[in-house]
Amino acid sequence: MSKTSGSHAVKEFTKAPLTEEGLTETVQRITAGVDEFSVLNHPARAVLVAKVTEQWQQDFVSSFHIPDDLAKAGEAYAAIEQGDKYPSLSDASREAVLKRFDDRYGDGGPRLWPALNGK
Repeated sequence: MSKTSGSHAVKEFTKAPLTEEGLTETVQRITAGVDEFSVLNHPARAVLVAKVTEQWQQDFVSSFHIPDDLAKAGEAYAAIEQGDKYPSLSDASREAVLKRFDDRYGDGGPRLWPALNGK
């Protein structure tokens, strides 16, 4: 296939997977040049991996559900902050998700949330 076909493939593949597992699988397929990604050379696959990962993280942050239960929100916040939950998130995406918690419950995370600390 021509170089143009590879560039076209990068531009056409814009839908990021819905889950973190799906992202991992898609990145592995792109990196290996499997199926529709076989037309891409290594630099084009690297660009596509970055693009898909960035899009997934943007979608993930914007649609992330903050638990209504304050105790569950505190547990989720701590797990995300420590990287135990969603370990593949970039630092910027992790901070964006944590900021959504702070916007809802107060700055500083569960250690400083007034309702969890009797304030």
